Amino acid sequence: MGKTKAIIFFLVAFLLLACTARQSNNKQLIWADSLMRSLPDSALSVLQNISTQEFTSPADSAYYALLLTQARDKNYVVQVDDSLIRYAVAHYDKVGNTRMQAGAHYYWGCVYRDMNKQTEAFREYLIAAPLTKAAGEKRQLGLIYNNIGYIYYILNFKEKADSIYQLMENIAQDLKDTDLWAEALSRQGSIAFMKGSDYFSVAERKLLDAFVVADRIENNEIKADISATLSRLYNQMDQDGKALYYGKLNLALRRDTARAYRAFLILGDAYYKIGEYDSATFYLNKSLLSKDYGRRADAYMRLADIAMIQGNAALSMQLERYSSTYKDSLYQFRRNIVTDKIVEAETDAQLMLHQLYYKGRLNIYLCIFIPVTIIIIMIVFLLYRKNKQYRGKNDLLQKNNQQLEKVNQDLSQHYACLQKEITQRDLEIENLRKELASCRIDEEQREKIRVELDEMVLRRKALVKEAFLHSPLYAKMQAIIKDHLDKDASDKEISDQEWQELIVSMDSQWNNAISRFHVKYQLSKEELYLVCLSLTDFPFAHLAYLMHFSRRTLYRKKNALCERIGVEQNSEFKEILREI
Repeated sequence: MGKTKAIIFFLVAFLLLACTARQSNNKQLIWADSLMRSLPDSALSVLQNISTQEFTSPADSAYYALLLTQARDKNYVVQVDDSLIRYAVAHYDKVGNTRMQAGAHYYWGCVYRDMNKQTEAFREYLIAAPLTKAAGEKRQLGLIYNNIGYIYYILNFKEKADSIYQLMENIAQDLKDTDLWAEALSRQGSIAFMKGSDYFSVAERKLLDAFVVADRIENNEIKADISATLSRLYNQMDQDGKALYYGKLNLALRRDTARAYRAFLILGDAYYKIGEYDSATFYLNKSLLSKDYGRRADAYMRLADIAMIQGNAALSMQLERYSSTYKDSLYQFRRNIVTDKIVEAETDAQLMLHQLYYKGRLNIYLCIFIPVTIIIIMIVFLLYRKNKQYRGKNDLLQKNNQQLEKVNQDLSQHYACLQKEITQRDLEIENLRKELASCRIDEEQREKIRVELDEMVLRRKALVKEAFLHSPLYAKMQAIIKDHLDKDASDKEISDQEWQELIVSMDSQWNNAISRFHVKYQLSKEELYLVCLSLTDFPFAHLAYLMHFSRRTLYRKKNALCERIGVEQNSEFKEILREI
């Protein structure tokens, strides 16, 4: 029984552990994770020096894959292979750890972004967003919204992009994260600018607020992007001086001023607006080195305008054709992405989220159902065993009761036979006494009868004692003593009739000495019972159980009786009765 319980307990514990063992406990990985936010370069160094052969579980390997991808992304390492993060995604999707799932899908999107697979990146961001929200990782959710919003923005989904950036702004304000806040304001300003002249005032306010926030944290990259949009905005608002100022600032804030093609286009456009065509042509030509179709289309169009102003109509027409060609290519490219990829990515993301949700629920149900099922089986098994044992004990008890009943029947029959034999001996003794009292016999016969009478009396005394030892009263006395020894109490009591039976039996055994002793010393009922019980074979201390006394009371009553009789307190009643 003990082994069965131990095995079942082990199985339940193992299943519960399997359901909850979803996170690595590797100290090096935990240390690298703690460095990730403030010291991403140190985290990357730690991870690069870890031997993957040390990993003892899939949880360690998945945690390492996720952390290494995250560290590379934070250190601006371009990743062109997604096999590492794919392993982490598969593991965390399988075990259903929401927090780790969210991180794995987000950084898979980042890897796709580095691989220039925008549709796949977009899908992973859409999957990561609700998971991250459920996990309560607000800053990561802000980063995901930034990526989703940017893709909507570049594909001209203005309303969707704007709503996403508003959510991002709320998160940034809650976290007091100025980087996210400046980015969200900047993007909302750009979207307002794209909506047209009715929204220029909104765009200007958002962009200037974003510039103040970015300037506070000295983030030149965001400030450059804001300056670029402000230059274009002021260009449209015919505030040429401001447009030129922010155009120059945009270029100055760029890290790589040799390949800042967008900055060249914006600055060239600003110079065009103030009539400095040579400077405008210089920067516009530099922007043509860009591979972006939209940027090339805009640059060719502005160069065509300058050529027309300078009187070169043929060149202007040629440049316009170049601009149209790139615009057609850009339109076709965007149309294909919108119709064939982005909508498909949104659908795929929703399907994947549904699958993950139901898979997660299934994992939870399994982790609950399996242990509960085993516990139920264990309970049923234990109840079955207990019932089987109970039936076995019941059968044994019934068998013992049958045997005991048979013993009692045999005992009763034997007792009846003894009583019959005692009656027979009483008649014989009475006849011998009558014959002994007769005057017709001589001394020799008298002596012979006296010896026979003594033998008959002794034989009768032995029969009376044997009858008492086989009597129901003696068995009841034994049971009362056993109960007190086993459980300190008994629900059995000796009745008044049974006390009388005891007195008669003892008096018969001791040749009516009990009656003479009772009359001589005027014994109380309890004293008479004590004398009779003292003549049995039970230890004197056990007599307290039969009389329902404490041992102190029992010995006190005996000593008091011995003192009244005039014998020593340690005297035996058997010796006193023999003297009587």
